[in-house]
Amino acid sequence: MLGALTPESGSTQITLKAMTFDVPETEVVILDPAGRPEPITLYSHALSEPIVCRTKDGRLTFFRKPKTEDPKEPLVTLASLPAPPAEGKYIAILSGSGETSRLNLVADGGGAAAAGTIRFFNLCPQPVGLSVPGTRRVLPSGQEFTVRPQVKAQQYGQAQFFLPGESGDWRLAGGLRWLQLDDIRSLLFLVPSPGEEGIIKVRGVEERVTADAKKLPAAPVTPAGGGEKRRTGLRTLQ
Repeated sequence: MLGALTPESGSTQITLKAMTFDVPETEVVILDPAGRPEPITLYSHALSEPIVCRTKDGRLTFFRKPKTEDPKEPLVTLASLPAPPAEGKYIAILSGSGETSRLNLVADGGGAAAAGTIRFFNLCPQPVGLSVPGTRRVLPSGQEFTVRPQVKAQQYGQAQFFLPGESGDWRLAGGLRWLQLDDIRSLLFLVPSPGEEGIIKVRGVEERVTADAKKLPAAPVTPAGGGEKRRTGLRTLQ
């Protein structure tokens, strides 16, 4: 009886928002808090609403959509990674497709403090130089940086990206123009442009931070659920 009352080994519940990276839309299956399969649809243009899911055997797993509606059809792993600490909140990114599908997690502070910020993730194999209104810095490969640009609300801002040259200089590799809105947070992923050496592409999502969350900036705030999402004219510059 003690064994029957003991939680499943390596099983925890975590909260995440999710997106797909390389396809506009895809449906996957997760385990809900009770351990039952639950289908969710992921998009490339927006984060999902908060999802509470169960890990199993110490791993967080996204499963393929079943081919049939038979509840006895075995779940097939699409992408998996070691489970993070249960008390955190995360953003899950599903990239690739088919056998090349990969799952990555990044910590998600969220809340009112994120309103009006841009969070850059450098997915290039080399460091990237960033020039954003009010900030200039070098972002090493695999690292991230959050900035609140010095751009007035309802005005356009522009950023530039640089890659290191062979002679130690920095070469312009791309840019970005956006409409600054103080209730929007942006998550931008800097990636190499396929077939264009020395060029950086930007993939990103934007999320509205709800007015209720912004009323309490001094207190710890949980990422708001049910928040409306909208596009704000984020555009990559060539």
